[in-house]
Amino acid sequence: MTESVGGAGEPLGAEAPVRVLVGSALAKGATRLQGAVLMVEKGQDDAIHQVRVSCRRLRSDLKLFRKLLAGDWAGELRSDLAALAQACGETRDLEVIAALVRETANSEDDEEHVETILTTLTVGLDRASARSAEVVLGATTAELLETLEAVAAAPDLKPTAAKPCGEVLPELLDAANLKFTQEANKLKPWTPDDDWHEVRLLAKRVRYAADTSASVLGDEAKATATQAAKYQELLGQHQDHCAAADALTAMAEDAAAQDDPELSFTLGRLTERHRAARRPLREEFLSLYHRP
Repeated sequence: MTESVGGAGEPLGAEAPVRVLVGSALAKGATRLQGAVLMVEKGQDDAIHQVRVSCRRLRSDLKLFRKLLAGDWAGELRSDLAALAQACGETRDLEVIAALVRETANSEDDEEHVETILTTLTVGLDRASARSAEVVLGATTAELLETLEAVAAAPDLKPTAAKPCGEVLPELLDAANLKFTQEANKLKPWTPDDDWHEVRLLAKRVRYAADTSASVLGDEAKATATQAAKYQELLGQHQDHCAAADALTAMAEDAAAQDDPELSFTLGRLTERHRAARRPLREEFLSLYHRP
């Protein structure tokens, strides 16, 4: 199989040195992040989320290829990308929580209380969005993009990066899969939320690793990416409900402290609704994961 790297230039096949794929993956990641930053600059919908996704995909590729990368540059780059993603995290969380509250509120809930909750979340979202945009459009992010462009053009790699893609990639993808299965095998319906969240992150890492490898490994890697995406989707819904429950609990505590027990009661009802939503998602994941 032969495909172009980055859409043009040297063809990439199983016999090509893996360093070619490393440079290609970093170049594509840098382009993707630059596009997301431009979306923020234009004020487009979902822009902050796309910045976060772009950072995570780049960090995943750096993780996938870590044994091939020489020096400390990759660790520093991963830290910078993590900081940028974290700066966008609150915005994304509040977007999801507000949407879930709108979706799950029903006629049994006090309409005025629900509007108060949504207003509070919206105000918080607006403020978080402004803070995120300031970071994304700031000098530090501009420097990060310049660094990514330079690194992608000439990454500092170990001699093992000269090995063929067809030899190296299966081992790297198997390692990501192994870590995921080790942790997924531990999950039970009563396992703490944080452990479920960790497996979600590992599923996402497998998906991204398989996506990156698919140009060489073909259908097998594509199938792995598809399966990992299914796991990620279920576990992502689970994490959204966990985040909503935690946020609403904090709001209920604030309402109680402000001597508003009725609002606190409504918040408590919504919280329990999101906590209850975890169970069927856990059962669905376990059924899918253990399916022969």
